[in-house]
Amino acid sequence: MSNKLARLALSFAPENEDLVTGLLFLHTPWGWEDGGLKDGLRRLTVHFDRPEQSAETEAALQAACPEMILESTSVDNADWTSAWKKYFTPIPIGSRFVVLPAWLKDEPCAVQPILIEPKMAFGTGHHQTTALCLEALDRLATEGVLTPGQSFLDLGTGSGILGIAAVKLGLVGQGLDIDPVAVDNAHENAALNAVTDAFRPATGSVTDIPREQHFDCILANILANPLIDMAEDICARLSRPGVLILSGILREQADRVVQAYTLQGLAAPQISYSGEWTLLVFRT
Repeated sequence: MSNKLARLALSFAPENEDLVTGLLFLHTPWGWEDGGLKDGLRRLTVHFDRPEQSAETEAALQAACPEMILESTSVDNADWTSAWKKYFTPIPIGSRFVVLPAWLKDEPCAVQPILIEPKMAFGTGHHQTTALCLEALDRLATEGVLTPGQSFLDLGTGSGILGIAAVKLGLVGQGLDIDPVAVDNAHENAALNAVTDAFRPATGSVTDIPREQHFDCILANILANPLIDMAEDICARLSRPGVLILSGILREQADRVVQAYTLQGLAAPQISYSGEWTLLVFRT
């Protein structure tokens, strides 16, 4: 990897959120930093290993949303890593977990640690959608809905954080992601947490799973439009009884996602919010 990373800062009107995040999902599936709203504009930042990759993404975004403000800079790889060390603080999740960076792995811990090596992939627990999913796993285990020995599928596994948490609850399963860089990070984190026997990350999507294979729990922290597109395929692989945990959904998108899944025969979900983000938990 080069000593320099390309950094692309995006500022755009909130009403263009679906368009922009949809394009980023296609061009930068490893994820992006969410800077929230400032001066009425939505702020996102993406890092790239290769400048040409940044240029391609910048061109696609500018063509689709000409009024967007884009600022391209470079940052030292070492500086990016150091910034993570300042930013990545322990994150308590529910009653069972705390998410820790790999460099704190030897620190004493009163609850189950989930160790994460931050890379350019979603899923450190700092993002609201990741925290919502982790809290849902903890809550469902407390309620006895999720029990040891059950199977799970983690779609859009990213860093593997949700799959690792599921294994620490006693489940066994696999993670899928369309980005091989994210899958490499998931393997690294699975090894860090000593869960490689029970969690198998791989490159792929839900359609790579045979329709006759079913899971007691399916997790998908992706984006609203892909979740809608995959509703039939996801529901076809969910056990009855089973639990489906969906996030990556903005509040204003939630109704469309709920409709897509209730049309597949699922009952209305339990809905939770964190800021502008939504979590849907369907139970069959």
